[in-house]
Amino acid sequence: MSLEWTNNPIRFFQHLLRESDAKNLDVKSLISEVTEVGAGGYIAMGGGFSAWYPTARTSQTINPYLDFDFLGTVIDAAKENDIRVLVRMDISKGRAGMDGNHPDWFVRREDGSVSKVWDMPQICATGPFWQDEVFAILDEIITRYPLLDGFFFNYLHVPRCFCSRCVKIVWDSTGGSVPSPSVRAIGYERWRQNFLADHMARVRRFIRARHQGAALVPYHHVHDGWDIRRMAEISDVIGSQVSNPVIPNPVDPQPMWNFWAAEEALTARALKPETAPILIQTSSEVFASRQTSMPSARLVHNLIQAAAHGANTAPAVNGLLSQSDTRFVPALRDFGDYQLRAEEWYRDLQSAAKVAIVKSEDSRLWGRDDGRAAGTVDGRGHVSEFRGLFEILADLRYPCDVLVAGNLDRKKLAAYDAMVLPAVEALSQDDAELIDAFVAAGGQIFVTADTGRTDENGRAKVAAALNCLPGLPGDALDVTGAYFDLDAPQISRAFGGIPHIAAAGDFWPVNLANDSDCLRLIGPYANNAPEFTVVEGPGKAPGVIARRFGKGRATWLPWRIGSLYHQFSVPEYRTLFAALIEPAIGLPPVKTSASSAVETILYRRGETDILHLLNGAAARQKVLTELTPLAGFDVAVTTGARRAIQIGDGREVPSTRNGDQLVLHIDRLEGFMAIALLSSGS
Repeated sequence: MSLEWTNNPIRFFQHLLRESDAKNLDVKSLISEVTEVGAGGYIAMGGGFSAWYPTARTSQTINPYLDFDFLGTVIDAAKENDIRVLVRMDISKGRAGMDGNHPDWFVRREDGSVSKVWDMPQICATGPFWQDEVFAILDEIITRYPLLDGFFFNYLHVPRCFCSRCVKIVWDSTGGSVPSPSVRAIGYERWRQNFLADHMARVRRFIRARHQGAALVPYHHVHDGWDIRRMAEISDVIGSQVSNPVIPNPVDPQPMWNFWAAEEALTARALKPETAPILIQTSSEVFASRQTSMPSARLVHNLIQAAAHGANTAPAVNGLLSQSDTRFVPALRDFGDYQLRAEEWYRDLQSAAKVAIVKSEDSRLWGRDDGRAAGTVDGRGHVSEFRGLFEILADLRYPCDVLVAGNLDRKKLAAYDAMVLPAVEALSQDDAELIDAFVAAGGQIFVTADTGRTDENGRAKVAAALNCLPGLPGDALDVTGAYFDLDAPQISRAFGGIPHIAAAGDFWPVNLANDSDCLRLIGPYANNAPEFTVVEGPGKAPGVIARRFGKGRATWLPWRIGSLYHQFSVPEYRTLFAALIEPAIGLPPVKTSASSAVETILYRRGETDILHLLNGAAARQKVLTELTPLAGFDVAVTTGARRAIQIGDGREVPSTRNGDQLVLHIDRLEGFMAIALLSSGS
């Protein structure tokens, strides 16, 4: 057996069964629920603190409600329906009270007490359970159930532990102590990252030696101590969370934004392009109150966004579909039916992007975000800047790929005309050299805020990171109450002749030779009383610095254009970025008369363009929970196609040719529409 099956997109499904669900459980009905949501893969409850099979290992507790071999029965029933099965493992926690029998298995706080999550004792990564028992459990499961297709490790991380064993191992490895929970020490965090990756690489080798066709899927829970690059290397399939509940997980606060599924899908494409990731999407509206129904509009929006970028969707339902709050079920069934009918269209999707945006975990960890998955509250970090510039590119209709800092190479960069570096504070020398070479060869980069302020470990640089932009960010000014002038003809035309736009937040007055004179800072003005709000130029410090370097061009916006757009949706910032990027990579391949509430996602599949239109027009609320149907807009796509059909049912989409564009006439958009753009003979 081999792992070739991981190269094909498979829709997964997961019942997060409660132990009490095992009473009178009909496995045939359970598998029917898997098939009725259109899934070809299933994540089955398996081992760890709750064993769903007759284990002989005393380190596991068999579900007390179970009176049959659930795991074996599920695997047999799934195989009869051609469904792949991943066995769900949770080795993060133990049963309440186990710490009394095995005190050396569990995490200790600084005061020596046992650390708990959800009122369950946390398991120490250096202890006997991880180091010995996990392998015995895996061997038992593989021996009993050779038809399994792999293991899904849930809630996988190395918790901070102050047991004497961890204290010694950390000291021997780093020369330092285990830091207090409020302290983030780079030596310790790198140790955690490497310890987890090394351990799971050992797990992978162990599994592979016993079962050549069994995949390892570690589940990314956005924790400190997780190196996304190394974990991608040791994973057979990348597993990530895109849950986006209305109220997030209080134990593991998540990034809440409408492009989370796109970010994780594109990140996985960058790190493991040959394998579609498994993106887990909860069906719970409130993460800590799991028995609540996710609003259907929000659930389907996240799932289709993931699928449109070539990812495996994996809804996770707390309990069975036949539960007390089933409001999400009809939408999940309808979407599963669509995916089943449309599955061939989602194979071998190829990027249509000419521009890539750099995601920097080092900047999130060691920059101003200070390791927060959702970034700083005030938006003064890489996360908010990344989100805002991603949103700008999406709103301008530019297909965009994600590149991961620390994982750049010449071949990847050569595929793009332009690259965006959004407040990439922590920039390694290797990445800087690759970026310089990209520009010298004719590429264009757009750099914002304090990119290059530190190295990849958060140490302040004493010399500029990039030769193409040989300046250090230095200290920022607060320019609240200031303006940018729009005197340059190129910029002035884009804004219809208005004289200036607002400036706000951090601004870095960088002294560099500048080929551009299109944006100058006026102010800031301390007195904002209406009687004195006269804007007097000319501007002085440049808000755009552009320089030729070799055959290419580097452009630096030394302020937080992305973060301000992400937080406040300032429309002028989108107009400004369009005026800067269009000369570099041309007009976007998609134009529409619809507002930015309609998200467009464009990929290629051989000679066919695949276009998704996602409706993000929410009711008047802070988060997307219900949609407003949209009617009467056009979408023009630069393509050689002659006709368009809806994916799933083959219905013709009304269209006309206009030069090099096919103009689609959309009568009504509900949640989403997937469209194949075909040559006349297709």
